[in-house]
Formats: sequence, C-alpha cells, structure tokens
Amino acid sequence: MPSSRLLSPAWALLVALAVAGGCKENGNDYLTEGLRLLGEAERGDCKPNVRGGQAMIDTTKVSQCLAKTKDALEQLHKARELGVDNKETNDLIAKTEAEVAKLESMLQIVGRMQHEP
Repeated sequence: MPSSRLLSPAWALLVALAVAGGCKENGNDYLTEGLRLLGEAERGDCKPNVRGGQAMIDTTKVSQCLAKTKDALEQLHKARELGVDNKETNDLIAKTEAEVAKLESMLQIVGRMQHEP
C-alpha cells in the first residue's frame, strides 16, 4: 500500500490540472466586460460636464473617454477572437471603432482650441 505522502503530489497535480482546465478564456466574458466598459464610459468618462446650461469639454475629458472606449473595443475584439462572432458583435465593434475615430479627431480639435491664444 503506497504511503499518503506519495499520493499528495499526484493529487495536487490532478487538482491543479482540473482547476486550470476550468479557467479557459471565454469570449462571452470579454463581451460582457466590453459592454460594461462602454456603459461605464457613457455614464461617466464620456458624459460632458455641464456648467451654466452649457456642455464643457476639454482634452482631459476627451482623453478619458477615448481611453475607456479603446479599452472596451479591445475587449470586444478579444470576444470575437474567442468565438463570439455574430452580426450584433460585429456591428458593435464597427460602431465602437467609429466612435474611437471620432474621439481621436475631437481630441485633436479640442487640443488645438485650448492652445490657441
């Protein structure tokens, strides 16, 4: 009868393999995270500051919005790579890519306006 000391490393290896196998990347998790980041951006980083009834925007605000939107886009791309490849996901990625391009352009314009005398 083998000693329990010899079974412990084998048992630990089996448990480790079982746990590692259960931690497989899941495209739906990335999709969920991308959607969460987009919602967070819309409610926070991309929401303009309103003072005196006017929306105030500056490079810091646009940069924060752009960063959060890019983070979301990265998650959406990862979701598609992992098999969440359907019309809705592809449309969302295209829309988010267009938003990133718009924000990059806006950042340049706002930056120039802030630095003009």
